[in-house]
Amino acid sequence: MNFVLNNLLITGLPAVLAGVLWLVGGRLPRAHGWLSAPAVGLGMGLVYWLMLGKPAFPPTDAQEWVFWLALGLIPLGWLAGIAPAYRWVAGWGLVLVMPWVFVLLFSPLMRTEYWALSVGVVWILVFGVGLAILTLVAAPAEERLAGWQTAFLLALIGGVSAGVLFYGAKSASFAQMGGSLGAIVGIGVPIGWVMRSFRLGRGAIAVAVMLYGILWALGFAYASLQAPYLLAFALCVLTLAIPVSPIGRRLNPTMRFVLPLIGILLVGGAAVGLSYQAYMAAGSAYYY
Repeated sequence: MNFVLNNLLITGLPAVLAGVLWLVGGRLPRAHGWLSAPAVGLGMGLVYWLMLGKPAFPPTDAQEWVFWLALGLIPLGWLAGIAPAYRWVAGWGLVLVMPWVFVLLFSPLMRTEYWALSVGVVWILVFGVGLAILTLVAAPAEERLAGWQTAFLLALIGGVSAGVLFYGAKSASFAQMGGSLGAIVGIGVPIGWVMRSFRLGRGAIAVAVMLYGILWALGFAYASLQAPYLLAFALCVLTLAIPVSPIGRRLNPTMRFVLPLIGILLVGGAAVGLSYQAYMAAGSAYYY
């Protein structure tokens, strides 16, 4: 198949699937909470299938975990969208479950003694607890943003992910997955322009943030992404908390969108630029 057409298919078809689920959820309000997380999870699973084919189970390499976790994180997305009175359950649930996700991802590195057990445990806790906190902080973003604005910011993080994973991790496949995930949430931008009531949903935001974090973690553990870039990812996600922060609540609607936009452009742009410079200086050897 033509290279350009193939990449358009990998990026476009999952985005269309997600868009259809969000449109159905928009017409059936009671179903929206159930469909928002699968829109991202199923879309990402389709990205993997179109890129690399049917994954093995149990997974035999780091890339195959992306497919299974894209599906497996959907219930956590539903949990993140739970009624406000029970959101403490979502908080504890994510903090307790996410480290086990990274046990699955990082245990091969400890079994082969590539990482010492103590080092592996530290990284499992850092990624597990850290990503749970980032997810909980980012999930309420739509309470103060329009649906298309949230989709645009998440898609922009996808663009940053694609650039850093391509140049920093030297992983074409992880970069394409990150960019395709950005396209999945980015389909919400045109939908939001047409349907002013459109919302991605807390579940969709949560699943997107978790999948971005997993891709960056895999780039760090299994490719060549350096640890300082992980801080750039965390800062980009934290900008989504600006609109719902005490300061953000006092801003006008335009500034609630502009401030996180500037933050992602500055931090993400710097990360992509630095990774590109390092890539050009070191050569173009690829891990995946």
